[in-house]
This record gives sequence, C-alpha cells and structure tokens, in this order.
Amino acid sequence: MKPSILHLTDQELQKLACLEFSQSYAASIRIKADDHRIYTFAASQYIDGVIEANPGEGSLPPERLVLRFTTGEVTALGSGLDRIEDRLAEGHLRGLKTVEPRYASAIKSGPIIVSLTVSRKNEA
Repeated sequence: MKPSILHLTDQELQKLACLEFSQSYAASIRIKADDHRIYTFAASQYIDGVIEANPGEGSLPPERLVLRFTTGEVTALGSGLDRIEDRLAEGHLRGLKTVEPRYASAIKSGPIIVSLTVSRKNEA
C-alpha cells in the first residue's frame, strides 16, 4: 500500500524534494535524469543558464530551464525553476531529481521538476 500524501512525514516530504542543496560550497552537482542515469557535473564547469516559458502546448510544465556546462547540458521542465539557478549561483546546489506527478502537490517549497534530460558533449 502506498502512503497517502496527507500522511507523509516531514522527512518523507524532504526526500521528495527536487532540489538538494548544501550550506557550504558544493563542488559538484548530481543530476538524476529521466534515462535513469546519475550524471555529475563540476560546479566550476558551469557556463550559463536560461529560464523560459516551455514552448510546448497542452498540459506540459510551464517552465524550461537549460543549464550549460563545458561537458554537457541539463534541461529541466517544471515550475519554480528560478530557485535552482539561485542555488547554483550561490554555489550551494548539490543535486537535482524529478518528482512523481502524484507527489508534486505535496512539495511546499522548492522547484517542481517533472523531467530532467542530459546531453553530453561528444569527446573527440
């Protein structure tokens, strides 16, 4: 039997959070992507990012965030994505992961990420 959203403890809710951050400087960022792989990017390799309206139509998430690193690119779809870039700019972003849509409404603070894709630069 799966737990009801109403009966989740604070600790269980914290585990659902899409954004992992550290009080101290985070040297790397762990991304749990849609392809079930975990990618790690050096924070020092961050180049830039852009948050924009998701150009898709229908019931797609309202925002798209693209983070570019020297070794690849991370694309997140969801809402409240400006919080991710805030933590990255502060040097405190440790990781990102998606949340199952049924639990999205339980997350009270932080971004809601429904999709994370990573494209790596080809090494020659």
